[in-house]
Amino acid sequence: MLSQRLATHQNILGCASEDDFFAYRAQRWMWNEPLQLQRRYVGFNLNGLIQVAVQAAGGNVTCTNITKLPEGNFNKVFMMTMSNGQQLIVKIPNPNAGRKHYTTASEVATMNYLSYKVEIPVPKVLEYCSRIDESAIDAEYIVLEKAPGVELSHVWDNLSPRDKSTLVKQLGEITGRLSKATFPCYGSLYHLKDLPESEARQIDDTYAIGPTTARAWFDDRRDEDHVCLAQFSPMMVLDDMEQFLFSQVNAPGRCPSKLMKALVQRETACINNFISSPNHCQQGIFNGPGGYCPTRESKLAVLRDFEKICQFILPNHKSLNAGILWHNDLHSNNIFVEANDPKRISCIIDWQATPVYPMFLVASHPALLEFDGPRLEGFTQPQLPENVKQLSPHSKKAAKNLFLAQSLWLLYEVQLQRQAPDLLHAIRYTDTHQSQLLGAIATVFDDGEPYVQSLITDIITDKVWARIVGSDESGKPLVPCPVRYSEGELQQQKEEFAKWERDIDLKQQVLKEVGAYTGWDGAVSPREYDEIRRRLQSVKARFLDRQAKTAEERKAWESVWQFQDNMI
Repeated sequence: MLSQRLATHQNILGCASEDDFFAYRAQRWMWNEPLQLQRRYVGFNLNGLIQVAVQAAGGNVTCTNITKLPEGNFNKVFMMTMSNGQQLIVKIPNPNAGRKHYTTASEVATMNYLSYKVEIPVPKVLEYCSRIDESAIDAEYIVLEKAPGVELSHVWDNLSPRDKSTLVKQLGEITGRLSKATFPCYGSLYHLKDLPESEARQIDDTYAIGPTTARAWFDDRRDEDHVCLAQFSPMMVLDDMEQFLFSQVNAPGRCPSKLMKALVQRETACINNFISSPNHCQQGIFNGPGGYCPTRESKLAVLRDFEKICQFILPNHKSLNAGILWHNDLHSNNIFVEANDPKRISCIIDWQATPVYPMFLVASHPALLEFDGPRLEGFTQPQLPENVKQLSPHSKKAAKNLFLAQSLWLLYEVQLQRQAPDLLHAIRYTDTHQSQLLGAIATVFDDGEPYVQSLITDIITDKVWARIVGSDESGKPLVPCPVRYSEGELQQQKEEFAKWERDIDLKQQVLKEVGAYTGWDGAVSPREYDEIRRRLQSVKARFLDRQAKTAEERKAWESVWQFQDNMI
């Protein structure tokens, strides 16, 4: 029976073998392809998968169809159709999705909490198993009801401005509710039964805060033992970490200061244990002749200076320090709307690896509302150009699109001001020097230290520092700044920053010529693989011709070319 079913499923999927269920087929990689595919390969018991789905559907049906849905980066997703027409979704995490057990357990608890406690429309969890040794399919899984409605991406462009406005108001209501569901500590959310007592901070009879599942702590080899021992690892009780994860947010700044300390320790551990960050994480083509050359000491020096001023730049507003769950990827593919009334949100998906973090670190506008163009200050009303009627059709369309984008941006903020002013405060806080530095400190290992250094230098000027710590009648800061730089140091910082910016421009030019995006890790669609490989070779040749004046320089530039196999 199973072999007959699999034959049918393979015909539907166009699969050549069972391995196509397990392997990642959506993309190929220009470099490090075996490693990338290994990170996305997960084997499981197909017969067990069918049995689990049938049981979740009520047990009095049979599974008539398995469709492997388009693959995301972190999960295998299958739509299981039953004999009564019911359709269920089964998610199976890839190895790169996060820590075993914790990532799945936290995702389930997060969706359940949001559904039952916060009344956020999320997929309903029917069944799950976060421990492989207890799993009927020999892998972790979550069985979900199919999200009702259609993806917003399918209808957004066809919605009228009025309907888009209605939808944006709902988005403001939903994110406002998210921001009001606060937690007494940071980490990730779990069902109490899924955590040992030593790792759980119980918040009620059902839920607890436990170890973080945020990928920034585990991606790109950060989960290796020799790094975890030196960085924030909630699995371990380290005296110098002060168990910040389980600290109450009573006094403003107390818990955030420990989180920032943990971020510094994480970056320090990576700097001390790895030669460099993965190439796709590096913002520029560094270490070339005459270019910016990152050093371990410069990175550590920036972290030390940050630690000296950190306690002074953290927000002292209690609401900004509150722990919240926040969806940081609210684009049109993660928002579902009602099929018959597409201005109504029906479901929000993709809650995997959502941490509980302080509001000041995560609050942002939904990705759906991001746009290219000027942002207006405060509640300034957008305006069309006075000469809009005289513009060319192309320019007129661009002006109207910008006007609509600015209007929706403003509408979202107005909705927050009415319903969740603390969230709007947190979003606008991101424009401050302090927020930019607090957010950027996590980029030091990835060669972001010149930018972090520039932010520190801006903050410690007398004018900015006095605004942060307060000033006396003469305008002098009430607290002396613990960091000072000589004129020589400031000049050197300026020169290094200029080199860093130039090398970032070099990489951006390469990416533009290839037709890739910032942060590209070499992933391409299989049908484009050969063409992109040829294009990349051509771009490399032109790059070397532009940059190298001698054979020695050419060899040096070739040695730092990032778009090729390496050991990371």
